[in-house]
Amino acid sequence: MPADAARPFEPRTVEIRPPSLRQETSIVARLAVVIMAVVGFYLANTAWSVDGPPARVNGLLPYQTLVSDAASPVQLMFRELQEGLLEAERVRTDTGGWPSPDALAGEGIPPFAKDPTMKGPAYHWILTHRGAFINYRGIPSVTAAPAWLLLIQEPLPDSLPDPSPEDEEHHRLPRGMMLHVSVWTHGDGTELSPALVQVPQAEGWIQLRVNPPVIGYAPPPSTRTP
Repeated sequence: MPADAARPFEPRTVEIRPPSLRQETSIVARLAVVIMAVVGFYLANTAWSVDGPPARVNGLLPYQTLVSDAASPVQLMFRELQEGLLEAERVRTDTGGWPSPDALAGEGIPPFAKDPTMKGPAYHWILTHRGAFINYRGIPSVTAAPAWLLLIQEPLPDSLPDPSPEDEEHHRLPRGMMLHVSVWTHGDGTELSPALVQVPQAEGWIQLRVNPPVIGYAPPPSTRTP
């Protein structure tokens, strides 16, 4: 029998030392690089993939949609509201006040003037004005038809001049006043409160846009989602 086999088993003590501070820092740094790479890959594929969600691709917020993606009746109403808005802005410039829907209807301005050749629900238009906010609200005559809202915000008193460039949400009147304007629709207009609307997205309204928002643009504080 070999001599080593006759020896009794002798346990060994192994000292386990934690990695040094330099090693720990190196491990954390490498792990951070891996995490950043994975997150970057995910965001790149989510934001730019053709199959990704449209809101990420075109910059639309959850409460926004493009008019070009809407049904034909919605597109028609949107165009008529744009026409009505321009006429209301002209009256605001000439008289200093916003015209009533009846006054606009009397001038044959759509969509306030009834068109007997148009199919679909009739609308009752009301004007609500408080402070810097103006609502032209279209209430449908039938249940489950969409409601419409033309929201206009004038500058707050003593506010600085708005340097924003003119676009679909920024209309500058001839005398220099910059208006924030937007068009909204709601799925069931017969159940809505008649109160003035200042933050439509908080009440379930959907904003219709011609183009996606400009990256970096922030809406006025009073119209942001709480």
